[in-house]
Amino acid sequence: MFDWNDLRFFLELQRSGRLLTAARRLNTTHATVARHIEAVEKALGTALFVQHAQGYELTPAGEALLKHAEAMENVALLVQEEITQSSAPLGKIRVGVTEGLGVKFLASRMVGLFERYPGLEVELVAVPRFVSILNREAEISIHLERPSADMLVTRKLTDYRLALYASQAYLDRAPPLRSREDLGRHAWIGYVDDLLFSQELMFLNSFCRNPQVVFHSTSVIAQQEAARSGLGIAVLPCYMAAADPQLVPLLPAESIQRASWISPRRELHKSVRLRVVWDYLVEQCAAQQQVLLGPEI
Repeated sequence: MFDWNDLRFFLELQRSGRLLTAARRLNTTHATVARHIEAVEKALGTALFVQHAQGYELTPAGEALLKHAEAMENVALLVQEEITQSSAPLGKIRVGVTEGLGVKFLASRMVGLFERYPGLEVELVAVPRFVSILNREAEISIHLERPSADMLVTRKLTDYRLALYASQAYLDRAPPLRSREDLGRHAWIGYVDDLLFSQELMFLNSFCRNPQVVFHSTSVIAQQEAARSGLGIAVLPCYMAAADPQLVPLLPAESIQRASWISPRRELHKSVRLRVVWDYLVEQCAAQQQVLLGPEI
C-alpha cells in the first residue's frame, strides 16, 4: 500500500507539469518530488507519468488515480475545516479573476473581508487570461463566460457595462465625433485578436464595422493607459474608466453589457473558507451596481 503523503506530490506534479515548479510550490527539492512519484509508482506497479520536452503528462493509470486522489484531497480539506474552523475560518484561499475586475474593482474593496475574518489569507490572481479551477490554479474563479463543466457550481456574480472613452487630447486633434457613423474615422485601441481568451472580448465590431485599430494589447489596463495618453478610442468597463479624470465618455447611448460568473469546484462548495469569500464577493458586487453599470443613460 502506498503512502498517502505521496499523493500530494502526485497531484502537484500533475497540476504544474514540471518537477521544478512542483518542488517550488511544495517548498522542497525536485529530487524529493521525484522520489515520492517513484514511490507511488512502485507501490501501484505502473508508470503514472510520461516525460516530454514540454513537461510531465499523465498515463492512463495516472488519469485513473487522479480522480481518486482529488476526491481524497477534497475530503481531507473539508474534514480539516469542519473540525478546526467551525467558529472562525482560517487559512489561504486563491481567487482567480480577470485582470480588470481584479485590479481595478476587487482589490480596493477587500479590506472588509479581513476585518470580519482576520484569520483569512487571500491570493488574488488577476491576469488577462482564464484561470482554471479544474487544474487547481484557484479555488474560486471569476469568468467572462458561464462555465459548462459539471464539476463546478456557478452563479452570476454581476452584470457590468462597457462604454467608449478617449482623452481630451485625442479628441482635440481627431475628426468630429457626433454620432455612431463618425466612429469609422477614428483610431481605436483593442485586444490582440489571436490571443483572446474569451469570445466576450470581441466587441469592437459592436460599435464600428471596420475599426482602425492602431494599438493592441492583451491587457485592459494597458488599453486604459493607451487611451489616457491620447492614442485613440478604447472600449472600457465603466468601473475602470467612468471616474478617470483623464478620460472623456463618448456617445453615452453607445454601450454594451456583459456578465461575470463565479465558480468553485462542486465538492468544495461547502468549505467554510470558500463560502465566506464567495459571499463577500457577491455582496460587494451587489452593493456596487452603480459603479459596475456606470452612469444611467
